[in-house]
Amino acid sequence: MDSSELRRLRNAFGAFLTGVTVVTSRESNGTPRGFTANSFTSVSLDPPMLLVCVDRQAESLEVFTESPGFAISILAEDQVELSTLFASKRPDKFRIAEWRESPGGYPVLEGVCAWFDCERCNVVDAGDHVVIFGKVLDYGYNSKLGLGFVRGGYMTPGLEYTAGRAYGSDSHVVVGAIVEHEGKILLHRNPQNGKVHVPASGLDGKRGSLQQLQSDLNAEGTRVVINSLFAVFENEDDGRQSIYYRASARSIGQPDLFLPFDRIPWERISSRAVKSMLNRYVEESNRQRFGIYFGSDRDGSVQNLL
Repeated sequence: MDSSELRRLRNAFGAFLTGVTVVTSRESNGTPRGFTANSFTSVSLDPPMLLVCVDRQAESLEVFTESPGFAISILAEDQVELSTLFASKRPDKFRIAEWRESPGGYPVLEGVCAWFDCERCNVVDAGDHVVIFGKVLDYGYNSKLGLGFVRGGYMTPGLEYTAGRAYGSDSHVVVGAIVEHEGKILLHRNPQNGKVHVPASGLDGKRGSLQQLQSDLNAEGTRVVINSLFAVFENEDDGRQSIYYRASARSIGQPDLFLPFDRIPWERISSRAVKSMLNRYVEESNRQRFGIYFGSDRDGSVQNLL
């Protein structure tokens, strides 16, 4: 299968909405290891069994195929940053994340919506992956909603529902995104007055939508992945609802529209609310700790993701 066909197949698989987990175990010397995985599923209730697929290219493959057990942490919807952390190759993952030991001695992340402590009971070769079966020895869960993943981006069910209520109203809806690429932010310029704004659908008075926003960005050659919600607020003067997302650009059509943080023309951003939102984005990006703002264009609160 050639590379283009592999990409098409990956896109087809990516249409299936999954949860997001972090799989953990320990090396023979006790060092904790872990990675993000969405190729996880339950197998049997009696006996209780589950499985996870591990890429053959994974550096920690040998650890998980030889360890007597492992743990699964199902991430909650506010744990996007933990997913990103354990998808990286950072050596300090377990110094950054908060975790505790499972009864079997494997790391379980704090704040997750469910966890499983497993004994490895079978390993099966499956193409470019290895399937590891686990017998569930212990587990726990709570009422939190899980984090979703589809088409290369995250979904936060509860927060998406909160934002989605704006779509069901009769008010004017603006849907936008702060699109980042290599430390630069995409800003559109109004040729009539020179003002700049974050890409958004619905600024023309029509009803905005995420689908239209992505279509507009694609038309200018910018393909994005929506990472998570960033702000949901109402204009107190006219009742307009605004929903903004954090997004990453996979490809860009007009590089000159992307500006580094220190070159953002703050004086040319006409909307006070958008200016405040962008300023918060820059601050949170520098800390790599993001939140979601809920409220009005004048007052509200930020719900931290991590």
